[in-house]
Amino acid sequence: MISEVLVKDFLHKAVRGEVTLPPSVVEEFTRDCREALEKQFSRNSEWRIRMSGLGRPLCQQIHGRDGKDEDMTYNALLRFLIGDLVECAVMAILKGAGVKIVESQGRCELDVGGEQVQGTLDLIIDDPVDGEKVWDVKSASPYSYTQKFAKGYDNLKEDDPFGYLMQGHLYAESKGKDFGGWIVVDKSSGEIQFVQAPDDQTEDRDHYISEAGKVVEALMSNFKYKKPPIEPVDEVYTSQGVKIQTGNKLLAKNCTFCGYRKHCWPKAVQHEKVTSKAKNRPFVWYHTLKVKEL
Repeated sequence: MISEVLVKDFLHKAVRGEVTLPPSVVEEFTRDCREALEKQFSRNSEWRIRMSGLGRPLCQQIHGRDGKDEDMTYNALLRFLIGDLVECAVMAILKGAGVKIVESQGRCELDVGGEQVQGTLDLIIDDPVDGEKVWDVKSASPYSYTQKFAKGYDNLKEDDPFGYLMQGHLYAESKGKDFGGWIVVDKSSGEIQFVQAPDDQTEDRDHYISEAGKVVEALMSNFKYKKPPIEPVDEVYTSQGVKIQTGNKLLAKNCTFCGYRKHCWPKAVQHEKVTSKAKNRPFVWYHTLKVKEL
């Protein structure tokens, strides 16, 4: 698409010192960063149904609805803030590159399951070739960038723990437009890619709107919490080409990133990753920790 070409050409020229950002764009970037800081440091704990959350596991949303305590580690706030600041930078780059932005940070509303569900979409781009579509901006780890987003839309459909596809299609439906996809930035390397949704997306749109309706109906009813059918996974490492189980079990990815994990897995413990060979091993969540060192 033309917009991606414009962005990468602009960044190449900026690196060579051939272009800069207009003062008005710099001012808008400063304002957006300030708003991002204010949002993350004045978090609203009041639960409500939002388009951005409907694709997450139902158990997680029920815990939020029922007012359960959420255990968020300190780095979660920084992770969210970095994501917001990356989005601010992307918006400035798009404007500097001459990409036609029809709307940004637009409020939207859609009848889902008989309820008026609100959301805030990132932007609508009017591309010379693809026309007006709704786009979402994401910051990603190197692994997520290369192993999930870089493999395209269909790969994300296979493993979408954060509900990115449902979110995108709900935003697009609320505006009566197609979903364009994601503008993704690798937080480590600074690489950027436009991951496009397919042109024919009617079937997916219908599917995700239907599924969102079921979630809303469950949340608005007396539907009670049930332990999720998300099983812990065996911890495995490779030695001389052979896969070996440590005897430990890790929490599934959905549960690892969930602030309500203790309500489902009260015996889970956070510990340095046993199979890691890094000098400073990352911490992960274990359902069962029998072996602490290999």
